[in-house]
Amino acid sequence: MENKKKGFNLRAVIPLATAIVALVFIVVGLKDYGFWNAQPTPGFFPIIIAVVLLASSIACFIQIARDKESEDVKYNRNELMVILGAAGIILCTFLIGLVPSCLIYIFLWLKFVEHAPWKVIIIIEIIMAAIILGVFTAWLQIRFPMGLLGSLIL
Repeated sequence: MENKKKGFNLRAVIPLATAIVALVFIVVGLKDYGFWNAQPTPGFFPIIIAVVLLASSIACFIQIARDKESEDVKYNRNELMVILGAAGIILCTFLIGLVPSCLIYIFLWLKFVEHAPWKVIIIIEIIMAAIILGVFTAWLQIRFPMGLLGSLIL
């Protein structure tokens, strides 16, 4: 009988990374933006999302740790597209700002991954822009990163 020493499972990298990101968002949100001050503050929604992300990451990490089978890390194409899309949003945020980066990501995903028709894409883009600008910018008064282009224009 072969005695295998189980090392670090590479599948745990993503839940570990998302847990770290969630902790950073929780700390920065509470420290810089607050959570509640007679009404929701700009940190309210990001902190809630970060708490859910942290709980999901911990649950996923525990599930991976309990997995007895040692298997190679294999991701399908759509999983890699999501990871690359998130990296693209982060990189584009520095150039064109967060809101345009997210809207471009939604457009690209709908057109090239989901193969949605133009009418559906336009309707979803308008709804998402209204939600982002109406709820987050107007109601919660969240200041989104403007990027280099936004800094030059304003």
